[in-house]
Amino acid sequence: MTHELKIHPEYYKDVLLGLKKVEIRFNDRNYQEGDLLILNEFDPKTEKYSGSFEIRKVDYIIRDVAGLASSYVIMQISKPL
Repeated sequence: MTHELKIHPEYYKDVLLGLKKVEIRFNDRNYQEGDLLILNEFDPKTEKYSGSFEIRKVDYIIRDVAGLASSYVIMQISKPL
């Protein structure tokens, strides 16, 4: 499955640099390992998309861990596809 998601510029930059390797998201989409994330850079100040995006694969998902609300997941994301 492919999911189009907004990502703020500071986090988008860190994904590009390879520093940000996880996504913590509300699990309203039933995320699964192997899913693709299309991360669309979105500036909340201007409420506009930049047109830049990155595609990452979900390599691993952590659910139901102490300190994480049951409706959220932590997803390890791949290197650029």
